[in-house]
Amino acid sequence: MHFDLPTIWAFLVTVLIAGYILTDGFDLGVGILHGLIAKTDIEKRVMLNSIGPVWDGNEVWFITAGGAAFAAFPELYAALFSSLYIALFIVLLALIFRAVSFEFRSKEADPGWRKLWDQSIFWSSLIVALLIGVAIGNILAGIPIKNTAIEGEKLLGFIYTEKFPISFINLVNPFTFHGFYGLLVGIATVLFVILHGVSWLLWKTEGEIAERARNVALKLWLPFVIMYVVCTGLAYTISFKVSNLENIKYLGLPEDTLQSIASMIDSNGVLHHALFRYPAIELTLIVLAALSAVGYLMAVKNMNGARAFLFSSLTFVFAGFAVFFGAYPLAVPSSFGLEHSISIYNGASSTLTLTVMLVAALIFTPIVIAYQAWVYKMFLFKISTESIKREIEEAHG
Repeated sequence: MHFDLPTIWAFLVTVLIAGYILTDGFDLGVGILHGLIAKTDIEKRVMLNSIGPVWDGNEVWFITAGGAAFAAFPELYAALFSSLYIALFIVLLALIFRAVSFEFRSKEADPGWRKLWDQSIFWSSLIVALLIGVAIGNILAGIPIKNTAIEGEKLLGFIYTEKFPISFINLVNPFTFHGFYGLLVGIATVLFVILHGVSWLLWKTEGEIAERARNVALKLWLPFVIMYVVCTGLAYTISFKVSNLENIKYLGLPEDTLQSIASMIDSNGVLHHALFRYPAIELTLIVLAALSAVGYLMAVKNMNGARAFLFSSLTFVFAGFAVFFGAYPLAVPSSFGLEHSISIYNGASSTLTLTVMLVAALIFTPIVIAYQAWVYKMFLFKISTESIKREIEEAHG
């Protein structure tokens, strides 16, 4: 692994994506739980108020991650938005409906009106979590992109070969490996955000809501662990074929990295266990993720929301960086062959662009993190049904 600008920016983009899933993840989880465990309008308001001051700020991470990927790795951005266009468009619509639902729900006291927006919050939160997981799973398994430079066309760059609606259907097609794997990762992502949301509710609420959230976590913890083990096991089986060994030069890798990968390709032109080329690091991270999941379970049993939130966050961080090290230096593997893949080198911007961006990131990222930390600190207090009832009485008094 090289400590150069493409690697630094691959790490930073991974951090931004992790930041989005950790911050918006728990309020997506609360949005799903809001439709599962809240029985009265007061309870629904408690759950929504628990994320009210932070949910919109959390989505800044999503925008920042997309912007950073576009500027640092334009080829990656172009390929992903071509191959995942419909899925990402649905995610965008779901995020819009979710935001509108939060704002419109309180505009009328009519039960039918509020039920409509409650359903919108539930389904939009579920769709966002599911499709983000589906996208990640499909990317890891390989998507059908071609590097036209291999065929002598130097202007087109990387192109996506499937057309709508086949492009979207194949993302969720359980009869293909990448579709099946994408669905499994999608389900695992939904389970994770629910468990992450439970930790937030244990931290921010009390009484029956916290108790019901705890019961949900105790029921879903084992299914999540099973899905995590299955997804990790299947990731170990992922291999990429190379039609012509000489063409891996189009990955644009440093010479020693190129030689290292070439040495792992067998006589049949197959790179086996392509996502486990740093087994010591990855196995360590996988074990740490598993231990964090156990720590989460213990914290939930003890109704310790802060500790549960810490352990659910660590579970994802360790699992997420296991994926980072597994894919490195590939950014978007191609199902047509390893040589057609986008790496962090052949998909990166110029050195000048990456340098200027790094300086800006070093200046502004700490400011954004400090501001968000301040917001969380200001609103980190318990919300109960009694406090909501008092607010209603004061409003009508």
